[in-house]
Amino acid sequence: MKNRRKKIIGGIAVTVILVVGGGYAWAATSDQQELDNSNPEEIEVTEEQALTTFSDEYDQTVESLELETSRDGYMYDVESYDNQTEYNTTIDANSGDIIDTKSDNDDDEDEEEHRYELDQQEEISREEASEIAENEAGGGQAREWKLERVSDSTQIWEVNVLENGNETEVAINAEDSEVLEVEQDDD
Repeated sequence: MKNRRKKIIGGIAVTVILVVGGGYAWAATSDQQELDNSNPEEIEVTEEQALTTFSDEYDQTVESLELETSRDGYMYDVESYDNQTEYNTTIDANSGDIIDTKSDNDDDEDEEEHRYELDQQEEISREEASEIAENEAGGGQAREWKLERVSDSTQIWEVNVLENGNETEVAINAEDSEVLEVEQDDD
């Protein structure tokens, strides 16, 4: 009876491990497929248009703007905040429609975190950042972007470049085009 119970428990444990591990593998593969199948030429809405759509709807300070792939095409993710709340707003990069807004109340623990307002006038364009990142990566195509102010004096573009299934992330000073970091994904 003890042996049978051990076999059953062991079987359940192996099944759980396989299901959970398979779920993670599927998610990673799914994310990579979205990136592989993305086409930046399908982006109809510019960063400026997305930010205008956002500011027409909300009175919040923008912290960052990210353009990334999803199953439904490219989406902008606008991270913003006010005195008590952090927000994430998703805008369709093809239609310009606001898809979703989520909010999270600031915790007292986060008071140490300093936030910086995105300066939309002081950056190089996404196209310029893409060209710099593609050159640094040694080829490939820029597929995802994030524009973020990280200090009083520095605003950066983080650009993900994809070539033959390999991803390279390039951080670029958005004000003077200096390459700050290049990181290759070795997966």
